[in-house]
Amino acid sequence: MAVYKTIQRKMLLDYLKAHCGQTLTVRDIVSGIAKEHTDNAPSESTVYRLMRELVEDGTVKKDVNVESRENVYCFSDGENSGVSMRCRVCGNVYSVDDESSRRIKDELSRCGEAVPEENIEFIIKCRKCGK
Repeated sequence: MAVYKTIQRKMLLDYLKAHCGQTLTVRDIVSGIAKEHTDNAPSESTVYRLMRELVEDGTVKKDVNVESRENVYCFSDGENSGVSMRCRVCGNVYSVDDESSRRIKDELSRCGEAVPEENIEFIIKCRKCGK
């Protein structure tokens, strides 16, 4: 399928990059872009369509917020070491540095029969939400 480099797609990618590490609903994204760009802001249906494409090509990660049961999206910077932590309350994603990720994966490999090859995500309660 052809990928069109539209103004609305660029607005969406710019917004997601500016909010890298945050998980956002489509509603959050649409209202955030509309605040920054009063002209040509994409509609909710356009954002849903673009998000589907971005999830399929790996640019964006899709998840479900366990509290609200809504789909949430997070920009994937491509530099993830393979280990991340996601707050189960606010949905923010925190990357683990490469050295710590390597140690975690090594330790998991020593503990069992399976060798972790894919990304690992720990579900946590972040400091902000833990108070």
